[in-house]
Amino acid sequence: MIFDQLTNINRYDIDLEFVTQFLENLSFQPGKIEIGGEDHFAIGLSYPTSNSENGVWEAHRKYLDIHYILEGEETVLINDIEAMVSTKEYEDDCELFAGEKLHEVHLKPGDFLILFPNEVHKTGIMCNEISSQIKKLVFKKLLIH
Repeated sequence: MIFDQLTNINRYDIDLEFVTQFLENLSFQPGKIEIGGEDHFAIGLSYPTSNSENGVWEAHRKYLDIHYILEGEETVLINDIEAMVSTKEYEDDCELFAGEKLHEVHLKPGDFLILFPNEVHKTGIMCNEISSQIKKLVFKKLLIH
């Protein structure tokens, strides 16, 4: 997991230039946004945050997740895949889990969160029990062909 402000994204030894290039000419749209074929793309999401009980634990195997908040604030819960129990078989680069949080990250506009395949996460959680309307982009970077 890497959590930081977008202004610091170049500190990390991961090729994320496609993220900063895309954000320079940002035009938000919901759904899948083509950037570089299946190697990297984005998904535009808009939703209200809610209680933790309404969220879903998920992890991916092929893609790195880069969550970038445009509007609103949300909490993301995170745990290592070894501490979780699979509840739905892996399909379309997503596996569902049950378990408890190990880490909690509060995201606000300008923040990004990078999640690796071993990091199970639950997004869309209210911050300080206050609901917020989220607008964000989740960039996907292919790790495994």
